[in-house]
Amino acid sequence: MRLRAMPIRRLFALLPAVLVLGLALMPVAVSARVGGRPPAFQLPAAVGGPTSNPFRMSEFLGQNPVVILFWATWCVPCRQELPFYQSLYERYRERGLRMVAVSMDDASTITRAGPAARRLGVTYDVVTDLDTRLTTQLNPRRSAPFSVWVGRDGRITWEHEGFSPSEQSTIEAGITQLMQ
Repeated sequence: MRLRAMPIRRLFALLPAVLVLGLALMPVAVSARVGGRPPAFQLPAAVGGPTSNPFRMSEFLGQNPVVILFWATWCVPCRQELPFYQSLYERYRERGLRMVAVSMDDASTITRAGPAARRLGVTYDVVTDLDTRLTTQLNPRRSAPFSVWVGRDGRITWEHEGFSPSEQSTIEAGITQLMQ
């Protein structure tokens, strides 16, 4: 049997189908969105931070409202956001609010995360995500700051990229609703 060469124009006509098939077979990264459930992650406490134990989402998922804050030491708006969320944490922690700040700093700056959070007056959990597994799932654009709120039912109720002091009343109203 003799094979014949396929004309170039016919080969290019098949290319979209081949690409679609190839993309369909590629592994897909799981990412949680509003209405979905976040992963039951565990991350280590930032060295020199306000807490020393790892944060285990599984301990709170489906029981307590949880606010997950993605931040970095190089992020200017994060320096405003973390203390603002501290005030909300102080107001609602007795009613079960849990808060965790996930540092997206890399290996060259990660040692600054814990001390920076303490300087900002943060007392809630501050953790590191050096392998970026959680960041990839919940904050795939790697935005800083980026917040994810999880309700008592274990479902994500809100995501927000960025922070501005003008948003404080909206965030405060949202946290009040999250606590109900």
